[in-house]
Amino acid sequence: MLLIDNALYQASFKNVEYEGLQDKTIIVTGATGMIGSCLIDAIMLWNRKQTRPCTVIAVSRKEQTARDRFAYCWHNPYFRYVELDVCNQVKGFPESVDYIIHAASNADPVNFSIAPVDTLLANVIGTNNLLNYGRMHGMKRFLYVSSGEMYGQPNASFDDFTEEYCGPVDHESPRSCYPAGKRAAEVLCQCYISQHQVDAVIVRPCHVFGPTMTHQDSRAVSQFIRSAVKQKDIILKSAGLVERSHCYVIDAVNAMLLVLAKGECGKAYNIADRKYQMTIRDFAYKAAEAGGCHVIFENPSDLEMKGYSKVTRAVLDSSRLEALGWKPNHLISAIEETIAVLRGQVTI
Repeated sequence: MLLIDNALYQASFKNVEYEGLQDKTIIVTGATGMIGSCLIDAIMLWNRKQTRPCTVIAVSRKEQTARDRFAYCWHNPYFRYVELDVCNQVKGFPESVDYIIHAASNADPVNFSIAPVDTLLANVIGTNNLLNYGRMHGMKRFLYVSSGEMYGQPNASFDDFTEEYCGPVDHESPRSCYPAGKRAAEVLCQCYISQHQVDAVIVRPCHVFGPTMTHQDSRAVSQFIRSAVKQKDIILKSAGLVERSHCYVIDAVNAMLLVLAKGECGKAYNIADRKYQMTIRDFAYKAAEAGGCHVIFENPSDLEMKGYSKVTRAVLDSSRLEALGWKPNHLISAIEETIAVLRGQVTI
């Protein structure tokens, strides 16, 4: 069974808002990633009931991966695919575009360790290429998918991160390719707003989880869920005491579409579900409970250690997003729902 055919997965999109997408053309980079693929699923499911559907241009680096992921809509007239590394010259894009959502970047610790240059450049050069293309081809709005990691370390009081906060980032560590790249790309958006009058908004997701995670995703929550789906013991390779914000991927996609429609130009919006603010250890135990397995502790490898963030607390304040009208709306526990959906798939 394809993920898109899972009834529970389809039902999860029923409260997503699609304001302003009728007849529009939207480019989504990072199309096969956790967030990008879920966003495309949301729009293509919505299209099925529309008389004025939205045309999706899905962009990623590997066509075969995209073909497999979007087999259900590959020949749909409102779906197009472009194979492109966003760091390279833009080609194959339409003559005009309404919206660009830039979600292309390595986003997991192992890739930060293996490919820090690629991670940094996808956010900086890739963002510049897309903004420049958009401003010359009728783009109405650019949405940049940043990250809560851009905040760096919390202040001495360990306050929640609001959108105005900017903490220390270790610029002597290649692990900073991700938060520093996100910061630079956000500033680039602000520069295009100022110099070229581009309309751009920014979202900063926290630690996102859900059934659209990729097979290679090395993030802790994804590893926990994969183990829980298979009823294998969850391996925790740290004390797991860092407190973090988490959010179900479909709720994150709903937030992105809301910001695309109603966000204020130049503003950033945190995406975080207050119900899933917890330590890494607590998330592991909740996944184990939902999956019917146990949590065990092991020492990490050197490669895994290189990818670990040194941030001691990463809790995002989502008040600004909530003021737009956003609220999480998953049908059951998001962890339970993720496991239930993935158990209906052939592989994960």
